[in-house]
Amino acid sequence: MKKWLSAILLTLSVGALAACGNSEETTEKESSSTNKLEQIQESGVITIGLEGTFPPFSYHDETGALTGFEYEIAAQIAEDLGVEAKYVETKWDSLIAGLDTDKYDFVINNISITDERKEKYDFTIPYMESVATLAVHSDSEIASLEDFAGKKAAQTVTSNFAQDARDLGAEIVPTENLTNSIELVLQQRADGTIHDRVTFLTYLQQQPDAPIKLVEGRTSSSEIALILNQDNEEFREELNNIIKKRLEDGTFAKISEKYFGDNVMYQ
Repeated sequence: MKKWLSAILLTLSVGALAACGNSEETTEKESSSTNKLEQIQESGVITIGLEGTFPPFSYHDETGALTGFEYEIAAQIAEDLGVEAKYVETKWDSLIAGLDTDKYDFVINNISITDERKEKYDFTIPYMESVATLAVHSDSEIASLEDFAGKKAAQTVTSNFAQDARDLGAEIVPTENLTNSIELVLQQRADGTIHDRVTFLTYLQQQPDAPIKLVEGRTSSSEIALILNQDNEEFREELNNIIKKRLEDGTFAKISEKYFGDNVMYQ
C-alpha cells in the first residue's frame, strides 16, 4: 500500500511541476506578446508594411519619394505614437505573410477585414470602406458586370479583387500589382481589372486621356483596417484610439480629400 501511495504522490508531483512549467511558459509568451507597444515606444521606431507601387495608397512620386494616402495615414499614426515610421515595401503576394516573421509591426495596404484573415491575424477598427468596381478598355463592349463572365481579368491572384473576378466567371491573368493590371487592359491583353473605385478615379484624374472606363455597379464592398499579429491587445487598442480620434477630428478626412477630392473615410 505504501509503495502504491508513493507512486501516486510521485505522479502528482511530476504533473504539478509540469503544469507549473507550462504556466510559466504561457506567462512568458503572454508577456512578450503584450509588450509590442512598449517595445515600439522604447525603440522609437514603428515598422510598417506596404506595397509602395499602389497609387494613390502608397507609391513613389516624380522625385522618387514614397508617398500616398495610406502612407500619410500611417505617418500620422506614428506621430501620435511619438515614434519614427519605418516603411518596408513588399510585393502584395507576400505582404501579409511578412507579419509571420515580424517583418513589420502592422500592414496598411487597403486590406479588407475577412473571417479567413481573422483566424490568423488581428485587425484594428476600420478607417475606410472599399467599394470595388470593374474597369475595362474604352473600346470594350462590356457594359455590365454580367458581361464579364468568361473574360480575362488582370489581377494579383491572392487579392479580394481576384476573387470578385472569379465570382463573376472571369479567368485570372496573374499580375504583380495594379500598375501591371492596368497596363494589360490598356494593351488589351486582358479584358478588364477589378479594383477599388477610388483608385481608378485617382488614376483617371492623373491620366484623363487613358482609354479606360468604369462599368456601373460594385463587385463588392468591405471594411478596411490595419492588420497585425494576434495577441497584441495593448498595441491594437492604442491603434484603435488613434484611428477613432483622427476619424472624429477630421485629420484623416483632410488626407482623403487631398488624394481623392472627397472624404472616403469610414463613417
